[in-house]
Amino acid sequence: MEEIRRYDLHRNNPSELHFEINETEGYLNRNKGKATKPHRHSFYQLIWFKNPGKHYVDYEVIEHSANTFFFLNIDQIHYFCPESSNSGYLVHFNDFFIERLHPELMEKFSISIFNELGKNHITLSDSEVKKLALLIINIEEELTKRDHSYHDQVLYYLLIILFEIERQKKRQGMLSFEAEKDYLLAISFNHLIKKKIDSFLGIEEFASELNTNSKKLTSISKKFLLDTPGNVIKKRKILEAKRMLANQRISIKEIAYSIGFDQPTYFTKYFKKATGFTPKEFQNSIL
Repeated sequence: MEEIRRYDLHRNNPSELHFEINETEGYLNRNKGKATKPHRHSFYQLIWFKNPGKHYVDYEVIEHSANTFFFLNIDQIHYFCPESSNSGYLVHFNDFFIERLHPELMEKFSISIFNELGKNHITLSDSEVKKLALLIINIEEELTKRDHSYHDQVLYYLLIILFEIERQKKRQGMLSFEAEKDYLLAISFNHLIKKKIDSFLGIEEFASELNTNSKKLTSISKKFLLDTPGNVIKKRKILEAKRMLANQRISIKEIAYSIGFDQPTYFTKYFKKATGFTPKEFQNSIL
C-alpha cells in the first residue's frame, strides 16, 4: 500500500500567484500517476465536471450528473476516477490568495463552502453553466496576458465564482443564511468533534461546551449535518481513522488511542461494525 501523498501549491513562496486553473483532461494527462490515486492537498480545490461520471472523495465514490461542481477543503482525500470522462475545469488556490486583500472573506468561505458539512458538490443549471464558462474565459485571458493588476482581476473573478457557489448552495437547501446562528452552531459542533476526536464525549457534554442543550444540538445536526449528533461523531471518528490508516508509519494501536479508544481491540470492533472491515483489512485494501 502506498502512503497517501499531500501536495502543495507554491508552498512558502509569497511571490507566486497561489492560484491555478487547468482543463481537467490536460491536467490528468500530465499527472496520471498522481491524480488517479488517493491524495490530499494543502490548498482548496474547485472542480467542474461537464459530463456525468464518478469522483472519489474521502473514501466514497460519488456518482455525479453533468455540470456538477465540487468544492474540496484542505486535506480532503480524493482522486479522479479514470473510467470517467472527467472533462471540465480544475481550480486550485491557497487561502493566501484571498487573504492578502480580503481576509474576512476567506473566513466566510471556510464556513459557508469549505466546511465538509453535507454534500461537497452542487449541480449547475444551464444559465449558471454559461456564467461559469464566461468567468473561466476571463480568468484564462488574464493569466495569459498578465496585464497590470491581472492578479487582482483573477481574484475578483474567483470571488464571483465562490459567491455563486454560496448562492446555489442556498437555493439547493444546503445553506441557510436566515438561520445563521443555527448554521454557525452546526459549524462549531463539527469543529468541536475534530478538536475532541481523542475522547468520547456524550451529546449532553457537547451541547454544554457549545452553550446549548441536547435537543437543540440534535435539531441543528439533523438539519445541517444531515444526521443525528451521535452518527455525525461516529462518521468523523471513522473518517479520521481511515485517513490515518493510509499512513503505514502509524500503528493501529496509535490510531486507536488518537481517536479516543483505550483498547485497540475495541477500536477494531467499532471500525468493523461501521465499515465491514477490520482496520488492517481496510488498510490492505487501499492501493
